[in-house]
Amino acid sequence: MVTLWCVASFAEDPTPPKSIEDTKEQLKKAGQLFKDKKFGESSALVEVCTKAFVPLVLDSEKKNLPEWERIHKQLLKASEALSIEGAEFSPLPEWSEIATMVRNAKMDKGKPTTPPSTPAQPKSDPGAVSFSKDVAPWIVASCGRCHVDKESGGFQMANYEQLMKGSKAGAVLFAGDPDGSQLLSVIETGTMPPNGSKVSPDNLAKLKQWIQQGAKFDGEDPKASLKALAGNGNPTMPANDKPVEVKQSTGKETVSFANDIAPILVANCNGCHYGGNRPSGGFAFNNFTGLLKGGTSGPALAPGKGDDSLLVKKLLGTAGQRMPAGGRPALSPEQIQLVKTWIDEGATYDGDSRESQLDSVIAKSWAAKANHSELMAKRMERAKSRWQQVAPKSTPDEASDDEFHIVGNIGEGGAKQLLAQANNAAKNLKKQLKISPKDPLIKGGVTIYALKSRYDYSELGNMLEKRSLPPEWSGHWRKDVLDLYIAMVYDKSDGKLNETSLLQQLTSVWVASHDGVPKWFADGAGRNAMANAVGQNDARVQPWFRRFPEVLQDLKTIKPLTDGKMNDEDEAVLGFGLVRNMQVSEMKKQYDLVLKNLATGAKFDDAFTKSIGPVDVFLARSLGKAK
Repeated sequence: MVTLWCVASFAEDPTPPKSIEDTKEQLKKAGQLFKDKKFGESSALVEVCTKAFVPLVLDSEKKNLPEWERIHKQLLKASEALSIEGAEFSPLPEWSEIATMVRNAKMDKGKPTTPPSTPAQPKSDPGAVSFSKDVAPWIVASCGRCHVDKESGGFQMANYEQLMKGSKAGAVLFAGDPDGSQLLSVIETGTMPPNGSKVSPDNLAKLKQWIQQGAKFDGEDPKASLKALAGNGNPTMPANDKPVEVKQSTGKETVSFANDIAPILVANCNGCHYGGNRPSGGFAFNNFTGLLKGGTSGPALAPGKGDDSLLVKKLLGTAGQRMPAGGRPALSPEQIQLVKTWIDEGATYDGDSRESQLDSVIAKSWAAKANHSELMAKRMERAKSRWQQVAPKSTPDEASDDEFHIVGNIGEGGAKQLLAQANNAAKNLKKQLKISPKDPLIKGGVTIYALKSRYDYSELGNMLEKRSLPPEWSGHWRKDVLDLYIAMVYDKSDGKLNETSLLQQLTSVWVASHDGVPKWFADGAGRNAMANAVGQNDARVQPWFRRFPEVLQDLKTIKPLTDGKMNDEDEAVLGFGLVRNMQVSEMKKQYDLVLKNLATGAKFDDAFTKSIGPVDVFLARSLGKAK
């Protein structure tokens, strides 16, 4: 069916076409609506034409088949274009399958189309093929997603009775007549299954023999689910239904997922399978986990077997419709060979988390190889682009050096003053962290969005981050590979206030720039640095001390904190309390050692465990809460 936003565009569903002329007129209208960017109305028209197509062809005269074939191509092209805009349609069978339906419908007039009124008794003939043990299991495995779990192309066989009833076009098999059975024909020709995974010769032979022997049912209830029946038969699922297991990269591969494959997928599959709300074919690979999962046609990868992988077959066009769809050009032979080689080498993964967005995986891989200047240039470019989201009609005031890039609406003089204040804060922080004054505080530098008022700061949150910033905030940080920044309200009358605020945010950003650091720890480190610099009686610090016991009381277990499920301010308050307690107690040396280990490249969990102990144990003990 069409997506909700498509259906909602009409007060009533469009009238289904009743002839070739009706269908052509509806598609012509859908094309004009598409040009007018009325995608919902266009999709609804294409959907009713898709649903009506097969019955109309079957009722049509033979001389009209060439015209129907042309309309079939138009429907496919229209659905591909609209799929990119988020629409979803009922399945449309391949033309070869429809042509087979037409041929069989003409040949099979007068043949019985009703299933046996009573199921046959279980067979005693040892040479007989068992439906429940020999046929149903592989039907469920090979055809289950499209024709057992749901109705595709007007045909569903959730049970034996439905199988024998056939599709909307009529019976698909006839007991004792394999040659006249459409089901056998579409499997033999490779039309079905449409995912490129052909039915094995052994299973095909069993189907043919079962039909020849009378297509008898040997279960207890012909209305019982084929899945349940297949389970009773203890079926062996095909290899491509097993979970795909992919290993981490060894570094010896000639093709890298992050450097070579992910950029190809993001550039060519964006909108349909990457970044879309309704992925085509149920196949979404916003991250590597989604790529492993595959879609309704099964797993996309067969590690070690590039030629056997559905992804490669789709790119080559040897398994149904060639990808990318929607009028996009096919991948070059060199790109397809890269994908194939990557799979042949095991389809290994060289990113960090398999849940990371692919564009983040690409960016992180690039950033790891880039030098400080290259990464900073990329971040500055990104910051200028981002500012257009905040204030599209204004030219930002800017100032920069080899550590910071100021972007804002505080005037050219204000930008230069804030740049100097940022360097003072960085100088103090480097001294505390024992970082050489000659080295950058953070590779790639830091963007600072400087706003002249609290209103402008709130607008940045709304426009850039799509969220309402907590009313207590006048500054915060965000960290992504190419989008690492601080946002703050600039105080033109108090440079020291700006400098200490920057010390807080820079400390948090520096801590967060290391591998695996949770937000509560980064926020806590920054707020603790501020408290050390201004004293606990400062008007900005006092609310944190007052709020800590209230947040602690509301917390039942540490899980919301470890899972990142708390609101930003409460999480930061807890982080401040935890880090503050470490800093002012006998744990100070251990806390300093965590920071030292992070600076040498250790992952957070390893650095923390080595210096203090397991993170969850520390949190449970320090907060007095259950895990």
